[in-house]
Order: sequence, then C-alpha cells, then structure tokens
Amino acid sequence: MLKHVVIFSLIAVQVVFAIEGDVSKVVKLANTVKSVAFASEASQENIDEAEAKLREVIELLTSQSSSSGRGGSSQGEFGSCYDFAYQKYYISLSSSNAADKASAACKVGIDLEVAKFLYEKYYISLSAVNAMDKAAKGAEKGSRGKLQMIKYMYEKYYISLNSANAADKAVEGASKLKKNGQGCIEKLYASYYVSQSAANAMNSAVTSCAK
Repeated sequence: MLKHVVIFSLIAVQVVFAIEGDVSKVVKLANTVKSVAFASEASQENIDEAEAKLREVIELLTSQSSSSGRGGSSQGEFGSCYDFAYQKYYISLSSSNAADKASAACKVGIDLEVAKFLYEKYYISLSAVNAMDKAAKGAEKGSRGKLQMIKYMYEKYYISLNSANAADKAVEGASKLKKNGQGCIEKLYASYYVSQSAANAMNSAVTSCAK
C-alpha cells in the first residue's frame, strides 16, 4: 500500500515539474525513482521515510514562486510567514522593529503551521515578542513537517509541565526524531506511562525512538 503512495507521489512530482521550465533531468530522475520503487524490497521504515521526503518535494514545488534567496524560503512562504510574525511582534513593538524582527525570523525558512501552534502555547505565559521569538526558533529546520508529532508530544508534556516548558520539550524531542517517528513515540509512551510520570514517559520514549 505504501509503495503505491510513493508511486503516486512521484507521478504528482513529475506533473508539477512538467508545468514550466527546462526540467528534463528532474523528470528523468523521477521516472528512475518510480521504476526503482516498483521493484523495491526496502524496509517499511525506509518506505515511510521515502514517502515523507516525496511529500516535501511536492510541497516545495507547488509553492507560489521559486526560491528567492531568503534562506531557502519561496516568496510565497516568506510572505505568509512575515504577515503572521509581523502581526504578533506589532502587538508590543513599533512598526519598524516589528518588520525587522519578522523578516529575521522568516528568512531561515520556518514551518509556519508549527510556528502558529507554538506561538499560541508560548503566549499563554510569555509576552507577544518572546512568544514569537520562541515560536520562530522552534519551527526551524528540525521541526519542519512535524506539526502532528509536536502537537502529540506537547499534549503529553503538558500533563506534567506548564505550557511554555511543554512546548520547549516537544520541540526538543521532535528535533531528535525522523518525521515518521510518531508511531514509535505513541507506542512507547503508552508503555512507559504505566510506571512513569507523563513527562518522564515522553522523555523515555524520545530517547528510545531516537536510537
């Protein structure tokens, strides 16, 4: 079943590539990967990881515009991130300072949905500026594509910790795991939680799943 998902993703990538630009080399590579996937005897873990990477490629290729030199973010991604961050910084800062902070936060290419989730959790106990700073930092490369994992880990840590600390721990844990690691986390957390506190159980699950 998952091999079929991988094949579907590859076909979608090829269609996107064919829309515009001289991308014959990439289309040829997509065809090669498709052929390899049909005959692959890869492990389930490798298939899951391949699927996740292909979905990243599709997300990148369907962004509103090409890479703009802003730390790997497309203009569309940067604009959406900037609009969100500016609004939050402008709660406490002047327009110019809010613009500077928002631009700096978004240049690195953060996962905006992760940043939105984290901001709401940090803003419970922090100022708008500090909450946005931490949300942007927490949504950088190690958290990209891991929103559901971070949400799950946050919920469990929040049983034992305050909101800001739970968010910190969720980001820290997610950064140690692959994008397909949530299944492992959920299974092991349930086992550890039988005899440990929620926070300790999640710490143990992260340690085991990251090996």
